[in-house]
Amino acid sequence: MVTELTTEKSYLIENNRLDLYSAQGLEEEMTKLFQKGMSVIYIDFSNVEEVSSAVLGLFLYKKVMFQKQGVRLFLINVKPQIQKILKILHLSGHLLP
Repeated sequence: MVTELTTEKSYLIENNRLDLYSAQGLEEEMTKLFQKGMSVIYIDFSNVEEVSSAVLGLFLYKKVMFQKQGVRLFLINVKPQIQKILKILHLSGHLLP
């Protein structure tokens, strides 16, 4: 589901749809992303066409957990339709760089 890119600390979401069913696997993989010494993690949304509120909640939760460890989490290459959702939910300031 998540592939490490050549860019340091950037990870590509392979699925085009993130829903309640993919949330658990995504949560497990995101937990594995954390490494000591990191300061930023970028999650590349290039392939993502749809995202559920459960997954957005997961990203907010992980952002808070990572921040406690001194690591910032951001979503990059987010498609316009998902950016609209983030703006409506007032999450763009929290999840976008």
